[in-house]
This record gives sequence, structure tokens and C-alpha cells, in this order.
Amino acid sequence: MSASSSDNVMGMAPTQSHHIRGRKRTPSRSLESASSLSEMSGVTITGYCDSAPTEWQLLPTFASFSLSADGSFPKVKSSKSSFIDLKTGRHETGIATGRCYRVYLG
Repeated sequence: MSASSSDNVMGMAPTQSHHIRGRKRTPSRSLESASSLSEMSGVTITGYCDSAPTEWQLLPTFASFSLSADGSFPKVKSSKSSFIDLKTGRHETGIATGRCYRVYLG
């Protein structure tokens, strides 16, 4: 008797690996985006900007802020050392310390 047949006789699982199939992924379906700015509707968002600066480390993740006291060029803190510029949509990294002005939207 070979080792593999004795394993099967004893009720043990065979040593062959089985290919385990995962759940089928559905293709991502995205909505069509506007092809130009003329097809988009204009949006005006109002908000409030703190008059006193806040330390970068004390600003919670996903909070909106500005580097200027008037609240222009709003940004969103995305992690301990990075943010997303809301006007350009770019993700910037390399922020470790500093002061910023918290912006409250709405």
C-alpha cells in the first residue's frame, strides 16, 4: 500500500492541493462624466474659517483647512502627512508640522 492510499483508507484528506475559487468580481460600472466644464453646473459653497491657526498634528483626518487666513484654496487632510487640494484634486505629501486655518463648510 502506498502512503497516499493509506491516508484515504484512514479517512484523512488527500495531500493534493485543491484550487479554491473565490467569488467572481463584477466589473466596475462607472457613471459617465461630463466631457467639458460647459456641461457641468456651477456650485458655490460657503463656509467659515478660524481666525486663529491650528497645529497640523491637532487637525483631525478628513478635516478641511486652508493655509491662508482668508480660507482661500481649501484642502482636506487625508493622513498624518498628506492632504488633497480641493481646487486641483491633487494629492500632496510631505507635511509633517506647521500651522493651518480650519475651514468649516456649510
